[in-house]
Amino acid sequence: MCYVTTVTKAMKVLTSDTTLEREWGRLRRSQLMQLVRAGSEPGLSPLAIELLRAVMEAGEIRASDLANKLFVTKTSISRYVNEMLKEKLLTQRPDPADGRATLLGVSAAGRKTLEQRETRRSTVLHELCAGWPDGDVATLTTLLQRLNDGIQERRLSERQLAKD
Repeated sequence: MCYVTTVTKAMKVLTSDTTLEREWGRLRRSQLMQLVRAGSEPGLSPLAIELLRAVMEAGEIRASDLANKLFVTKTSISRYVNEMLKEKLLTQRPDPADGRATLLGVSAAGRKTLEQRETRRSTVLHELCAGWPDGDVATLTTLLQRLNDGIQERRLSERQLAKD
């Protein structure tokens, strides 16, 4: 069955006057992200924030491992890392396991920046969902986790197929 037929059938099943695709597009056009970024420092892109978050979660990580984790090229990571090192958001030290490599960590300034961004995002999300029943917030959280897990699995699968 072709994609158009599948999507058309799926859309007919929906009983509301919107579709998953339309709502996804609205979200992607950054209505939420604009609210979150409104109170943030200029200059930090969504990838830079994800990079900070990934390094924070890892404790320390090589740039090549970070690129793999974020599904971006080593060139892109290198550009971001160099800029973030200049801005003192990241730290760098030799990898004791391999003298040719370095380990990245999050500096105190990077932690503060990430914490401010996370606080802003949390505040905006709580404000947006303030009138929602707790069950709806829990359901949305579960569904977003399922969607994110599916995206992650698909990207890992595609990466594996590309290697084979």
